[in-house]
Amino acid sequence: METIKILFLASHWRVSLIKAFQDAMLPVELICADSDSLAPSFKEADRSQTLPLFSDSLCLQSLLEICKAEKISALVPLTNKAIEFVVDHRNELEVGGRRLWIPQSRAIEICLDKWKLFEFLIDEGFDTPSTFLPGIIESPFPLIAKPRRGEGSKDVFVLENSDDLEFYMKKCPQHVFQRRIDGQEFSIDTFFDQQGSPRLVVPRERLAVRGGEVMVSRINMDAGIIDKVKALGNRLGLTGPCTIQGIQDDNFYFTDVNLRFGSGFVHTISAGGNVPLMMYKELTGQELSSVKLDIKDHSVMTRYPESIFY
Repeated sequence: METIKILFLASHWRVSLIKAFQDAMLPVELICADSDSLAPSFKEADRSQTLPLFSDSLCLQSLLEICKAEKISALVPLTNKAIEFVVDHRNELEVGGRRLWIPQSRAIEICLDKWKLFEFLIDEGFDTPSTFLPGIIESPFPLIAKPRRGEGSKDVFVLENSDDLEFYMKKCPQHVFQRRIDGQEFSIDTFFDQQGSPRLVVPRERLAVRGGEVMVSRINMDAGIIDKVKALGNRLGLTGPCTIQGIQDDNFYFTDVNLRFGSGFVHTISAGGNVPLMMYKELTGQELSSVKLDIKDHSVMTRYPESIFY
């Protein structure tokens, strides 16, 4: 089989994801690039490279030099900032037929802005919590204040009353304010092929979360959620790996669309969702229909921190 070289951009702490690709035992070389020379993921990769910050004018040239020297076949961004950087330099990074594992710019523009995502979901008839910009907010408390462009739980606040609302509208003018729905949180790991067809949709209940990262999850192959996610992916034109988030109450409400591997995606891979193999087959021009998926429904993942010593 042909050896493929994949570069994971902004890999930092994504050790378990890199290990999942290594465990797939494919003829693939994994290169990690990050601005932190002590990024834990470097220990699991075949090779690693330190990059300037995305805001540094030297970052693009450094990344292009790495891609050329390593003969990179595909580039996989692992954070929203990495996605934005790749989009901004799509033409330069695609030179030589290199695969950029991101969807088209329309989906990125919608999904990286929580207000635009809310408008899209409403216009397309999907259920989502009522969301407002600072100003006139017509919703009962509690509310959740989120950055329009952000990821994880950074700068996310729960508002219990009008005093909280007044404070955070002044403090966070670039936030959106969303009605909090009490229900079961879900992350849905997906893989859409280059034509936008859903090849994998695996809902996971988020049973324990710390700092925005799932620590315990349980797979729940709910047919209703799967159908809704397939419909959303079709409307957005999603491709590649994505982790979609929502809440199941009296209905299923979409709350976020991450155009990358979510932190708990390794659960789905471990449970039979062989995304590394699907990505390899796409890169080598093979049919994905030959990939047999047997997802272990109701399987549970629990995570713990590890230490790396130099």
